Amino acid sequence: MIQEKLSIRPYARLLAMLGDQLIKNEQIALVEIIKNSYDADADWVNVRFENFNEDMSANEESSIVVEDNGCGMTPDDIRNAWMNPATPQKYNKKQAGKINTPKNERVIQGEKGIGRFAVLKLGKKVTVSTKTSSSEFESVLEYDFTRFDDDFTLEGKEEREIFLDEIKIDYSEVTAPNSIKEHQGTIIKIQKLKNMDIWNADVIRRLCKDISNLTDPVSKMVGRKPADNFKVSVIFNGELQPVEDDSIEDLRGLMENKSVLRISGNFDSNENLYIFTQSEDESDEVKISVNSPKIKGLWIWRKRFGREDGADKDPKNYQCGDFKFHFNIFDFSRGIPGKYELTQQQKNILKGHRIYLYRDDVRVYPYGDPDDDWLGIDVTRGTGRAGDSFSNDQIIGWIDISQKDNPDLRDKTNREGLIEKGDATRDLIFLVQAFLSYIKQHSYAQYEQRKRDKNVAEMVRGKAVTNHLADLKSNLVKKGYKPEARQAAKIEKEYKKELDHLVYRAEVTEDLAGVGLSVEMTSHDIMLMMDRAQETAKKIAKLARNCGDDEIQEQATILVGILTQISDGMQDVQSLFKSAKRRRKSIRIESILDKIYDLYKSLLEKRGIHYEKEVLPGSPLVADTNDGVVMQVLINLFDNSAYWLNTVNREQKEIKVIVNGEKGELIFSDNGPGIDKEDLPYIFEPFYSGKGQEGRGLGLYIAKQLLERHDYSISVVEREKDKVLTGANFSVNFFREEN
Repeated sequence: MIQEKLSIRPYARLLAMLGDQLIKNEQIALVEIIKNSYDADADWVNVRFENFNEDMSANEESSIVVEDNGCGMTPDDIRNAWMNPATPQKYNKKQAGKINTPKNERVIQGEKGIGRFAVLKLGKKVTVSTKTSSSEFESVLEYDFTRFDDDFTLEGKEEREIFLDEIKIDYSEVTAPNSIKEHQGTIIKIQKLKNMDIWNADVIRRLCKDISNLTDPVSKMVGRKPADNFKVSVIFNGELQPVEDDSIEDLRGLMENKSVLRISGNFDSNENLYIFTQSEDESDEVKISVNSPKIKGLWIWRKRFGREDGADKDPKNYQCGDFKFHFNIFDFSRGIPGKYELTQQQKNILKGHRIYLYRDDVRVYPYGDPDDDWLGIDVTRGTGRAGDSFSNDQIIGWIDISQKDNPDLRDKTNREGLIEKGDATRDLIFLVQAFLSYIKQHSYAQYEQRKRDKNVAEMVRGKAVTNHLADLKSNLVKKGYKPEARQAAKIEKEYKKELDHLVYRAEVTEDLAGVGLSVEMTSHDIMLMMDRAQETAKKIAKLARNCGDDEIQEQATILVGILTQISDGMQDVQSLFKSAKRRRKSIRIESILDKIYDLYKSLLEKRGIHYEKEVLPGSPLVADTNDGVVMQVLINLFDNSAYWLNTVNREQKEIKVIVNGEKGELIFSDNGPGIDKEDLPYIFEPFYSGKGQEGRGLGLYIAKQLLERHDYSISVVEREKDKVLTGANFSVNFFREEN
């Protein structure tokens, strides 16, 4: 038996993996080097591109120099930290709570100790010169890997196994140096550039943009300032390059004047609360819990936490911790009247930015790049219903996290975003998605409704076509153009006929939409019955193998009964069609109510919802209408109550209906979350829904239109003393005043 202890001896190609393969591109490599200067308490950093061609391409003599005035490194720092990859030095400081730099009190960004290998992404010959304020000499490190191939498997012309400990780095201490003689700091000179063909004007431009966004969120956007003075300059062949994008001033103006919503706030992980203000009333702070029905009713919430049995998980806390956010939301629709309309050029500027992520005022890459969908916004729109979510183009903003409040949100080693293992990153993304979905379904939906109302009001108030035709006819008569005046009168008459036809078509559309919503619910029950029928058929098939058993007859009888139920259900659906709705008759509302309750009974029982009907003494509640209209109204009320009661955690869930024949009124109430005050003006408007993916925003609108067509009405019971239960209360009035 042989026992021995073996040592880990990595091959030299590990250097290629750490530098060239781990860092995505040359831009990120340079940003990593600049971050080291930030951690070194530097006030300024100069990135110099020397001996490049005029078209900004590279050649054999080209070099990149990164110089800063940071604290520099002592010989001990070089020997014990810089030369030891994955040093725990910064990590141990963070664990001990010593995460700030001494001069500027910056939160140290690095911790893995491998960012230094970003230089290996850039070139094969690297010289590091560094000096502290108290040192009289300069420490110089010289990497010369020109004799190796890119994978460190070939030295010169000899192919052999090269181990990491065979790679030697020249170190020297030079007295009275010329380069850092007057100050402290570090100079990194990179020569013999790799991938020379990647350098061009576009790469330099993108690098300048990345540098601009490094510590100054979204290029000095509205309401955001850098933590301290950290200036980065890019110098190309001796000429200073503009770091800030030319369109930034335009972008600031768009954010201040063209965003339909500006939202700023934070997420409190202890209370599970979003706390925020909106641009419409920034003094009015809004608080909404993640566990509130408005959030739990969203498709994005139900996608993550919903369960097949109708119950929902109730997450106690989220691992990501507290964070701040700011969002500017734009309207990309065409032909928007007023100040929010965007030109194509303005849209193109906005499309160059997304939602950025900053940790302790330093950007986390690549979040915020126009081609990065780190929040899954486009994916959500693709898998859900596009109208329930914003598009990436519509939102510009940032999210602020910190190492103190968000210790579990850590960068990937390759600097390509946050580590996705565990729940912290997943929680952060979900919480932002849920909040934006909530804003889309409420604040933005209200904005869109106001926009529609304004357009319709202006059109109706103006009576543009009618007025123009009347003016034209009058002018023609005055000037003696009688044939032309008669033609104008004919056009006016035809226009009125066309308008009447369009009104009729709108009514038919409402009828058809009502049928669609009703069939959706009825088909659900039919499918449940069909499942039972299939189960029974299977039992019959099994019993058929044992002929002569009396149970066969019993099962067959059950099957007939179930199929009869299906037939009856389909007959009820027929009464919802347009032709049936046109035939009025005197009907008893209570009988229709009982029929609709039978449809919903299994669903209500499944969700633990207790139903109660109270019929007040006196005359029965009768209406001169048809079954379809009343069924449509009641289906919508049952459907809404069942949905919203399913979003609350409550032992006693109730629906109570009061039938009052003397007053000609039906009160439909539940003890769910109720209707928020800001939603009240919009709930009977088309396409306004708080249900997110599951809502269409047509149910209450169609119910109201159908009732009004028959001279009846539906309204919300707003006064607390008039409510039957604590949640949503609706009054359906079947009393028609005699003229």
